Amino acid sequence: MKKIVVLIFVLSAVVFSATAQEGVKFKEGDFQDALASAREQNKLLFVDVYTSWCGPCRWMSEEVLQTPEAAAFFDKHFVCFKIDAEKGEGVAFAKQYDVHAYPTFLVFTNEGELQHKVVGADTLHLFIPRVEKGLQEKTSWAYLMDKYQSGKLGKKEIPAALQVFQDAGMKEVVKVLSDSLFGLLSDKERLDLRYRIMYDLVGYGDLFTERFRFLVEHRQQIGKGDYAEPGAKVIRYVIENHLNNNTTGMISKRGNPWNLGEDNEMPYMRSLLERCDLPERDFLLAWCDVAQASYNEDAEGMKEGIQKIAAFPESLEYKNGFLRGLGRLLSEDQQDEVKALEKLWD
Repeated sequence: MKKIVVLIFVLSAVVFSATAQEGVKFKEGDFQDALASAREQNKLLFVDVYTSWCGPCRWMSEEVLQTPEAAAFFDKHFVCFKIDAEKGEGVAFAKQYDVHAYPTFLVFTNEGELQHKVVGADTLHLFIPRVEKGLQEKTSWAYLMDKYQSGKLGKKEIPAALQVFQDAGMKEVVKVLSDSLFGLLSDKERLDLRYRIMYDLVGYGDLFTERFRFLVEHRQQIGKGDYAEPGAKVIRYVIENHLNNNTTGMISKRGNPWNLGEDNEMPYMRSLLERCDLPERDFLLAWCDVAQASYNEDAEGMKEGIQKIAAFPESLEYKNGFLRGLGRLLSEDQQDEVKALEKLWD
């Protein structure tokens, strides 16, 4: 019996060992050792910059990169190396290469020049294309960043640069460059799907941009209608997040990031919604009333708005935000009013 148990244990260890070796192989030693190995093998150097507390880092290391598919790609093109950004040489390394988010993945030439940068975890089938851009100089982060900083990035190159900069976690650069591209294009070009990325990358902070307003007004014409539904998702994301933040008090007279004084986002939001044809436009307009009342700290106006908006099926998804926003305006003795309104969705 003991022999059987030992045999099972040995077989399990062998299977585990074989499985563990299926993933990407990471070079031991320090950065210079890894770089020397890359030169010897005439490969690029792929560096995984992580921290011990980073959950996505562990997921990438222990799951995404531990597959035969990952090994086939990375071992073919790279010598791979890991470095903890908070220990040993990793502290200075992270500072030198401006690493502030984890995981960050860097690609170096075997001469030690930073060529490419990818920030954030992803599934393998999405991660590999992000890294692949770093295999060739003219699609890499360093090449496109140099052209951007020297003012030599042509408008036809900007879509590719935007994706690379987005992959590198450069949100502010992406916003500035997207707005710049929009300004370079004619109205006809703005409808061309070659430039759709400037709409795909619209984010929360783009509410007041010309680019977002154009998307709201023309989503049915972009790509001759092929961008109508993707465009609608982008519009919903921006508008619903702003409405939710106004409703719950994340945006208020005491903390308005747009410096709108006594006014707020709602007049502008309504003007956008009145010019668009989203199926849920009436629901969003009703939400503007709730958000406006919340911003003005008008509890009675909020209650009235909530009673109206509860009639829309779409409101069920956001009811907790409506009720939480109202609850913050009421005293402890009035919290039963929140519970009473909650029954509107029963």
